[in-house]
Amino acid sequence: MRALRYEAFGPVAAVARMVETAQPRPAAGQLLVRVRYASINPLDWKLVEGDFKLFFKSKPPAGIGTEFSGTVEAHGSGVTQPAIGASVVGFINPTARPPGVLQQFVVVDARDVLPIEVADLETACTLPVAGVSALQMCRLAELKSGQRVLVHGAAGGVGSFAVQVVRMLGGRPVATGSKQSQPVLATLEPEARVEYTTQKLGTWGGPFNVVLDCASTLGSTDLDILLANGGHYVRTLPAFPGTILDPLLNSLRPIKRQTLRLRPNADDLRTLVTWLRRGRIKPLISRHFAFSEALAALELSKSGRAHGKLVVRVA
Repeated sequence: MRALRYEAFGPVAAVARMVETAQPRPAAGQLLVRVRYASINPLDWKLVEGDFKLFFKSKPPAGIGTEFSGTVEAHGSGVTQPAIGASVVGFINPTARPPGVLQQFVVVDARDVLPIEVADLETACTLPVAGVSALQMCRLAELKSGQRVLVHGAAGGVGSFAVQVVRMLGGRPVATGSKQSQPVLATLEPEARVEYTTQKLGTWGGPFNVVLDCASTLGSTDLDILLANGGHYVRTLPAFPGTILDPLLNSLRPIKRQTLRLRPNADDLRTLVTWLRRGRIKPLISRHFAFSEALAALELSKSGRAHGKLVVRVA
């Protein structure tokens, strides 16, 4: 089968290569899935470049990518569902095993996929990482109905879902983005929009009950202005020493600071798929790529110029 892999840490454009490799076989409790679509996340190229080595099982040689949709091709022993031929959406947890969904076939534990409608294959592949991240960030923040929520970096994959999830949970989202991303933010229908490159923090509309930092760029001084006493701050990516110290210091602070640690959760994914089917959320897919262009998709994600989600059609 064809697969995008890397043999050493380094710039994704220099080390990622399309190769021919053996098709995997499902072990007990696993499924073989033919990958139809894979969705790109910044974490994908960050792992290739050696970021967060202490948190993820991304030591090369390894595959690339974590969220996908496809069709069940074979069962390992002890597995009967989802049925062969069923459409599924799934996730490889890179804290538990090496990533690798930018390839024609993938083996996953049966519990790590969820059956979906054939019509949802292209859009559902964006949910297991970006969508579930947004939902779990809201849970970490203990979001309550009526609270004002700043979504920083709202034009990105997680951020674009976060605005919608906050609204679904009864919150009042305010979305930040660059001047170029303002038309994109408008389609998400936040309560207000902020152009963060020119507007001073004091004009962003704070203090907020919750700050969801989907860009992971806000610092302590920023939060002094943006976050109300008793408020919650959640960032998507780890940063030292805060990621280690925050859980120890939160009981002593007037605000709570946390870092998302994405945990696969079938109920969360099922909630998002239900909202998708009912038209309550809509993935912001800005561009599609052929499988042969997967490396270009990773490079576009790294450039910071992409809005929303990038989707690769694998088969």
